[in-house]
Parts: sequence; structure tokens; C-alpha cells
Amino acid sequence: MSDSSIANPKALANKQEFVDKNLNRVYPGNKNSLCYEDRLACKNLQFAKKYKYIIDIHEANKGRDDFVIVPRESLSDKFPLEYVDLQRVLLWPKPKGPISQVLKNAIELEFGAKNRNREEMVLKAVGIVRNFIERTRKSSQLKKIKSKTVYYVYDRLMKKDFKDKIDSLVDFKEIQISGEKFIPLLTKQYLNHGIVCYKMKRVG
Repeated sequence: MSDSSIANPKALANKQEFVDKNLNRVYPGNKNSLCYEDRLACKNLQFAKKYKYIIDIHEANKGRDDFVIVPRESLSDKFPLEYVDLQRVLLWPKPKGPISQVLKNAIELEFGAKNRNREEMVLKAVGIVRNFIERTRKSSQLKKIKSKTVYYVYDRLMKKDFKDKIDSLVDFKEIQISGEKFIPLLTKQYLNHGIVCYKMKRVG
């Protein structure tokens, strides 16, 4: 496999997540930057633009659920979500830096890794991508797969503002706190950044 098909070859060679910065936070990048990942993001973006569709795959070590992330305000007709074997779709315009936010023909697949066999999780991801490719090839012959449940991620719950037990929060299960009803997402995933969870509402 050539370096052109590896997102972050130096990090892979060093068996680390990144060299200078998280690559998933720096797109579209900067070819003149002193930061390795800034330059790499610029190069990767040009490579990705050659393709009709982009699927960016991630895992959440505290998560239990699998879902699609569309990192923008609304769904795009540039990507056929109907051929993705995941029912939950999240519109999430706030995170900055993923390649799927820059390219409208791109999405993210997020897999919950908590208490899960990693090999089985990877096989599921591979299966979803393979099915997607097969369906897009035969799109004129296929009916759309089941409709999606769409959520909108609009805010986050900070640890400094939360006095209750964190275990009372369950991803994708609506709760009411201080008069506000919301659906938690990625509970405990970013506690080291002071974030208890993100807040969602169902929109479709």
C-alpha cells in the first residue's frame, strides 16, 4: 500500500494517533504550515476529491451506538444516505476540521466501541462500506432501504454546569435537566475536555 492511500503515514509508522495535531480537526489544511497534519490534510483533500463518494470511519471508546454523522446544517443530495446500513443520522455542524465537513459528498460513520469485540466492529464497518458500493452500482435497480431517523446536535452539557450523576445520562434516550429536554450523545467521551455529553433533538 502506498503512502497516498494512508491518511497519516508517519503516525501509522510510529504507532500513534497523530504527529502534531489530530488530523480529523485540521481540514482543509494548509500546505504552507509548519504543522505536519496541516500539510497532510491539504494533500489528502486533493486525493479525496478524485472520488465520487467519501466515507470517513471513526470509533468512540465510550459509545455503544453506531450512527452516521453529516457535519453540516442539513442533508446533502451529494451523498446517497439511503444506501448506508445505519438507521440513525446526525446533523452536526459544530465540529470543525473533519474532511467530511469540507466535502459535501462525504459522511462519517461512528461506531461505539465500549464492551465490544473490535474485530466484529471492524467487520461491520467493512460490510456497510461494501454494501454501499454494491448498491450505488445497482442504484437504478434498487429500492431505497428503510428510512432514517435524523437528529440535530445543537449544544453540549459541560461538567461545570452538571451536578447530577452522569450515569443518569444514556445516549439516544431523552432526558430533562433544568427544564430542558434533550437527547444525550457521546456521554463521558470527552470528560477530559469538561464535556459531559452533547445535546441533540430529533428532527426527522
